[in-house]
Amino acid sequence: MDGNGGWPFVGRAREREQTVAALDTASGSGVLLTGDPGVGKSSLLDEVLDHALRRQRVVLRVTATPGWRDVPFGVLASRLPQPSDANVADVFRDVERRLRDVAAGRGVVIGVDDLNWLDDASGALLERLVVGGTVQVVATVRTDALDAAPVAALRRSRSVDRVHVPPLDPDETALVVREALGGPVDGLTLGALWRISQGNPLFLREALRCGLREGGLVRRDGMWTWPAESLCPTHLAELIEQTLGTLDPDEAEALQYVAHAEPAPLALIERMVPPRTAEQLEERGLIRLVQHGADVLVQTGHPLYAEVVRNRTGALRARRLRRNLAEALAAVDGGGEGDLARVVAWRCEADLPVAADDLLTASEYALRRHDSVLAERLGRRVDSARGDWQVARALVAQGRSDDADAHLARAAADLTDPRDRAEAAALRALNLFWGGRRPDQAREVIDASHRDLPAEAHPGLLAAQAGIGAFSGASGGARESLARLAVDPPRDPLLATAVTALHPYLLLFDGQPGRAARMFDSGEVEIPDTWATMRAATQACHVQSLLMSGRLPEAEQLAERYYRDAVERGAADAVGLLAFARGKCAYHAGQMHRSMRWLHEARTLAGDRTLFPVRAYVLSANAYVAAQLGELAESRRLLQQLLDDHAGAGDGQLRGLVAADAELTAAWLAAADGQLATAVGTLRELPGRADQATTITVECLHLLSRLEPTTGTAERLAQVAAGCDSPLFTLWADYAHALAADDPSALERIGTELEASGYLALALEAMVAGEAAYGRRGDHRRANLLARRADLLHKRCGGYWPPLRPRPVGRDDLTPRERQICELAATGHDNAAIAAELVLSVRTVENHLQRAYVKLGLRGRAGLAQALGLQRAG
Repeated sequence: MDGNGGWPFVGRAREREQTVAALDTASGSGVLLTGDPGVGKSSLLDEVLDHALRRQRVVLRVTATPGWRDVPFGVLASRLPQPSDANVADVFRDVERRLRDVAAGRGVVIGVDDLNWLDDASGALLERLVVGGTVQVVATVRTDALDAAPVAALRRSRSVDRVHVPPLDPDETALVVREALGGPVDGLTLGALWRISQGNPLFLREALRCGLREGGLVRRDGMWTWPAESLCPTHLAELIEQTLGTLDPDEAEALQYVAHAEPAPLALIERMVPPRTAEQLEERGLIRLVQHGADVLVQTGHPLYAEVVRNRTGALRARRLRRNLAEALAAVDGGGEGDLARVVAWRCEADLPVAADDLLTASEYALRRHDSVLAERLGRRVDSARGDWQVARALVAQGRSDDADAHLARAAADLTDPRDRAEAAALRALNLFWGGRRPDQAREVIDASHRDLPAEAHPGLLAAQAGIGAFSGASGGARESLARLAVDPPRDPLLATAVTALHPYLLLFDGQPGRAARMFDSGEVEIPDTWATMRAATQACHVQSLLMSGRLPEAEQLAERYYRDAVERGAADAVGLLAFARGKCAYHAGQMHRSMRWLHEARTLAGDRTLFPVRAYVLSANAYVAAQLGELAESRRLLQQLLDDHAGAGDGQLRGLVAADAELTAAWLAAADGQLATAVGTLRELPGRADQATTITVECLHLLSRLEPTTGTAERLAQVAAGCDSPLFTLWADYAHALAADDPSALERIGTELEASGYLALALEAMVAGEAAYGRRGDHRRANLLARRADLLHKRCGGYWPPLRPRPVGRDDLTPRERQICELAATGHDNAAIAAELVLSVRTVENHLQRAYVKLGLRGRAGLAQALGLQRAG
C-alpha cells in the first residue's frame, strides 16, 4: 500500500475452494457470492475467475452499476450484437451461437460483480444461458439484495450454489495488515484496526490509507504503530453513506437513538423505537442484539455506523435525543448504578442540571468499570475537592500522570477527611514516582504528609511507601508496609489496585516464585479491573511467577490470554507489558527471534508515559536477547538508551532491582562481546551486595556458573537455591555442578529435564555441553547421540545456537555409503541382502554399520530409523 506493498488476498481459502468445487461439478451452473458491502466479494470473484482462466476456460467479467439498471443489455453492450431491428429472441440465440464459437468446446464462465444492479434484459439473458448449459456464472451480491429480480432469476436454478463471504476474523485481519504494510505491526494497532473494521476489508483498507496519508500510522524503530487516540473513522463515512442514506425517517431516528445510547438496554430501545422499525434495522444488519451477562443490549451492526450517525447528527437533535434517552431510562423499573451513570451522562450531554452527588456517584461507577474517560468528564462538572479527586484518579488510570498531579495536589490539600487526604497524597506520590519518574519529589510528598497529617491518617500513606520501596531497593521497608496494609487496606480502589501485585512481586524477587504463583492459583491475588496498566502489571507478575517456577507451558498460555485481554482494553502500556511477558516466555522456550519480535513490540509501546520501571525492564530484556542473537551493536544501543532514559528522567543513578537487572544484561553483553573478564567481575560482585534480591542473586550465579564453571560458584548457587521454592532454580544449581565437574551424564540428565519442561534454550546448551564432555572422555557413541539430540533441539529453537557453546567442529557425519547401507538396514534388509544389492561383501557391510552405529550413538539396529530421521531433521 502507498509505496509499502500491495493489498493481499488472504483468509478466503475455504470460500475459494467451495466456489471452485461448485464450478468443477458436472451439474454445477454457478455460484452466488453473498456478503455485506466491502467484505471482499469482488476480490474473491477475481480469484475464482483467474482459476477458471488457468483451467483453460473462456472467462467474461462484467460489473453491473445502478446507472445501467434501466438500459436493456446496457452492461453487456460490448458483448452483444448491435442490430437495431433484432428482437430479444434473436439476440439470445445469437449470443448463444457466438459464445459456442468462441469457446470451441471449452467451458465458459461469466463473472458478474453486483448482480443485483443488472438490467432486466441482461438478467433474462443470463438466466437463459445458465439454464441452457451454455455458461456457468459466478456473481457477487449483497446479502440485503437477494430479492432483486436478476438475483431471484438465477436462484431459481437449483444448480446455482450460494457461498457466504463473512468478514475476516481477527487473525486474518492482522495478516492482511502486516502484509499490506510490509512489516511487523504492534498488537494495540492491530486490535484497534480490528475494532474499527470488524474484519471488513474495504473499511480496513481505507483506514490504512487514511493513517498513511495523514501520518497517524508510522513506522517506529522498525514496527508499525498508530499511537493516536482515533483511527480517523470519519474519513470512512462516505463508504457507508450509501447504506445509511436509504433509511426512511423513522428508521433514521431509531438508528440515532441506538448510536447515541449504545450499548443500550433492550428495554430502553423498546420504549424509544417502534417494534417494526427495530426489526427492519436488525434484518438489514444495522443493529444487533448482544448478550452481556444476564442483560440483553442493543448496538449498531458496525462501530462505524454509530460513528457516522453521531457525526452527522446536529447539536440540537443530539441534545433532544439524549434528553429523551435519559427520561426514558429513568422511567425503566429496576435501574441500578449502571443506569444511573447513563442517565447522568446523558443529562450532562444535554446540558440539563445534575446534582453533584449524582455526578460523583456516576463518575465513581464509570471509574470502577474501567471507563476512565467518562469518569473524568463527569468529575470535571463538580467544582470541589471531591471533583478534583475524581478527575485526578481518572487521569491516573488513563496514564496521564502530568495532567493528574495538580488535581491530586489540590485533593490532598482540600479533602476534609484526613484519611482521604493521606490516600490522595499516596496516589500523588506513586504517580510522581511511577508516572513522572520523579522519585525525590515523591518522597518529599510522603514526608510532608507524615508531618502535616494526624497519626491516625498515616496508614493511608502505606500504599505509596510499599510501592516506592519495592522499586527503589528498600524491599525490607516495602514488606513492612505490605504487612500493615494487610490489616489496614486502602479505601481507594486505585490505591488498592496499585498494591495488588506488590506482594507476589516481592516474593518473586525474594526467591519464592512458587509461593507467588500459588497466590494467583488460589485466588488470594485477584487480577484488578480498575486501572488498565496495573491490571497488566499484575498479569505480567503472574506470568513471571509461573515462568520462574518451572511452569513454562502454563506461563505461555496465560501470557497469550492476558495479552489478548490487554489488546481488547486498548491501553498501550498494558499491551506493551504483556508483549514483554510473551517475549520472556519465548526466550526461555528457545524461540529467540519470536522473543525479539514480542520484545520489539513492548519497546515500541513502552513510550515516555509508561510507568517506571516498565520501560527499563523492557529495554534491558531487548538488549539481553539481542546479545543472545549476536546483535551486539543493537544490544549496546538499547542498553545505552536505558541509561539515557533514566538519566533524562531526573534520577541519574539506577537503583534497586532495575539497576541489578541492567547490570546483569551488561555482563551478558560483555561476555557475548568476548570481554569475559569484565563479565565475570561484574557477576562476582553483584550477588554480594547488601539487600540484593535473592532471585537476582540466583540469576547472577547461574550466568557466572556458565561463563566460568567452578565448584565454588556451583556450591554458592546451590546454597541460595536451597532457600528458594523453585524447581527451576534447583535445576540451574544442578547444571552448575555438572559444568564444574564436566560430568556428561549429569549434563545429559539436566538437558532432558529442561527439554521436558519446555526450557529449550538452556536444554540445548546443556546437551551441547554434554556432547563435548563425552567427547573429552572418549565416549564417541554417547557424544554422537547427544549431538543428534542437540541438532533436533537446534531445529526446534528455530536455528538458534547458544553463544556460550560454540558449534562443535569435526563431527562424524555419515558418509554417503554409510547412509545408503543404514537406510537399507532401517527398512528391514539383513546384511546379506544389503551386500547382494550393493555388490559388497557381508564383512564390508558389517564394518560400515558398526562405524555408523558409533556416529549415531546406537548399539545396534534398534532405533536406526529414528536416528536417521533425526539427522535429516538437523
